[in-house]
Amino acid sequence: MDGKYYGRNIFPVIIASLSIFAASYNIATISVGLASIESIFHLQGSEVTLLTSAILMGAIFGAILSGIFSDRFGRIGILTVDLVTFVLAGIGSSLSINFIEIFIFRFMVGIGVGIDYVVVFAYLSEVELLSGRGSRRLTIVMFFANFGILMAYASGAILSLFYHSLAWRYVFLSGAVLSIIPILLRLKVTDTDEWKLNHHRKITYIIREFYSGKNRRDGVKFSIPWFLYQISDQSLTLFLPLLLFSIAGNSLFSSDLGSVEVKIFTIPASLITIMIIGRVGRRFLQSLGFALRGLFLGIMGVLLIYGFQLPLYISVFLLGGAFFFGALGPDKTTVISPAESFKTRIRATGQGFSEMFGRIGGLTGVLIYGYLRYFQPGTGLIFLSITCLLGLISTIIFFGWRISPDRIIS
Repeated sequence: MDGKYYGRNIFPVIIASLSIFAASYNIATISVGLASIESIFHLQGSEVTLLTSAILMGAIFGAILSGIFSDRFGRIGILTVDLVTFVLAGIGSSLSINFIEIFIFRFMVGIGVGIDYVVVFAYLSEVELLSGRGSRRLTIVMFFANFGILMAYASGAILSLFYHSLAWRYVFLSGAVLSIIPILLRLKVTDTDEWKLNHHRKITYIIREFYSGKNRRDGVKFSIPWFLYQISDQSLTLFLPLLLFSIAGNSLFSSDLGSVEVKIFTIPASLITIMIIGRVGRRFLQSLGFALRGLFLGIMGVLLIYGFQLPLYISVFLLGGAFFFGALGPDKTTVISPAESFKTRIRATGQGFSEMFGRIGGLTGVLIYGYLRYFQPGTGLIFLSITCLLGLISTIIFFGWRISPDRIIS
């Protein structure tokens, strides 16, 4: 495509990237404040796990409902709703005075996250239908998801130096402020011509088409690897500072800083993915990512189970390796593949269905890992390693693993 086409379509990519950045930042804000919140409100272990899970519970509802509604009523209006949710819920979270209030506002953030990951990728896939660069640009947007989480960890580390145990309030508030910019930018875009020409005018038609033969099978095929990947990804993302704190036992600042160092591994991985995905293909990257993430988590889990006292730098290296290979493959491929595979009439519904199962996987992982970590951190990591192995197996069964030029893996 020529330069005029590229320039005309780069603005939606910027909006999509900033939206996903805000969503991922708001996902991770609970992580950097979890140790302080646990101490201040005297939370039990089950309450900590439940609070960590709130965003995933909300995302389940946001994903499935936003998919159907955006297929029926359009993408842009619903995209604006989710960022307004981030602003209101971020402010509410920062002012919360008890467990119930934080849980409710984090649930609201989750609804916004569920909406964002569905509608952003459905919308951008339609923008990119004629460009021939869809995979690369969608992968660029997912790069900003990794960057958003990294920035949340960094914000927690910096703010903890100044506000100590109250830093979590300012981190939540910063998530609300960051969401204002993409809200303003979204006022300058409209729904795609692709959606305007091809959408169903009744919700019943959307549901009927999605649950017919091949579409239903594709929904299952994309959902299972996303489910299995999110088990480890959300557990690691949401518990990472607390995990490093329990292993190293230093300070909130050192655990937040260690989390930044771990998450930095995702940046070069994401850049490599952007460069090579068109040549090696989604299926190979997804298989490789599952296999090597599982290996790094398994090694660390075994070392902890057998009582090795791991220095912080060893923990950062092993967890960083797990994050690197997750970001290299399934972190990107499980998200972008459904949006590019389903037809416009049911594109967001298919994306929402797959994401819903991904969030259920994340919730499953957080609940199980949150329980196992109280017995032995290594046991939880072994559990996550096994789910990565299952993700590898499911990818090979559904898609194969060979290196091939990038195309939709349906």
